[in-house]
Amino acid sequence: MQKRSIYVLGSINIDLVVYAERFPENGETIFGKEFFINQGGKGANQAVASKKSGGNATFIGRVGTDIFANMAINSLKDFGVGHFVTKDENSQTGIALINVDNSGENRITIIEGANGKFGEDELNFLTSHLKKDDLLLLQGEIHIDKNLKATQIAKKVGAYVIFDPAPVKSEFTELISYVDYITPNEIELRTLTTSNDPYELLNKGAKNVILKLGEKGVRFINKETDFVVKSFKVEAIDTTGAGDTFNGSFATALSKGYEIEDALKFANAASAISVTRKGAAVSSPIYEEIIKFLEAHK
Repeated sequence: MQKRSIYVLGSINIDLVVYAERFPENGETIFGKEFFINQGGKGANQAVASKKSGGNATFIGRVGTDIFANMAINSLKDFGVGHFVTKDENSQTGIALINVDNSGENRITIIEGANGKFGEDELNFLTSHLKKDDLLLLQGEIHIDKNLKATQIAKKVGAYVIFDPAPVKSEFTELISYVDYITPNEIELRTLTTSNDPYELLNKGAKNVILKLGEKGVRFINKETDFVVKSFKVEAIDTTGAGDTFNGSFATALSKGYEIEDALKFANAASAISVTRKGAAVSSPIYEEIIKFLEAHK
């Protein structure tokens, strides 16, 4: 039985994705191999990953009134994600331009659009629905003041906050002491602390640090413990959205009552599966796939 709901307050984009042998040099034009359009945005990606991995997920966000708006909303419906999405008449829907090379690495440019116009409507919805012991996922693609207000709403009702500080900004240090889990990669760690030492996040008030180490796995740190959960070896095709798949499925595991190490293994497995497929939200696995993968990789 699902015990805890998951709310994801964040960005929703339409991804315009190009696959090519390599990234072009400055001033160079090259031929690509493939192009497709799908739903993206770190918030929406995490909500989809959470839903597909077995979580009771609801996405809260904003789109414009352009041709991409209904495409973004209908994608959430197709994945079965509960959602509260407002339409901003003065904005365009967020866009991400994504280049992917032969090794699966990506380069991404984001136009925030309506994601930058978050207002009281979204926060009021969160206030009226978030309950004690629920989980709230936040990311760096909406403005910090809205994230701060969201953490205050969560703390008031006794909900737990997972914060993905990406795309990273130094100002996110203001959020560190308000969240229960912070999930930076090594680059984001250096921006937040000006060091390579994750214990600096604890010094800044972090309760639990989940340091993403790429192919090495993840390192979990708090005042009582420090351990690494290794990643699974797979052949990567496209790493776009892998971090979002990790966060969304980690929230699902916590909502199901998993102990922290098992929750991290579950999230690592989901992320490993996702990089063997193209796309962001579309690449995240369903619960049964994750369990089968874990059984096969004992």
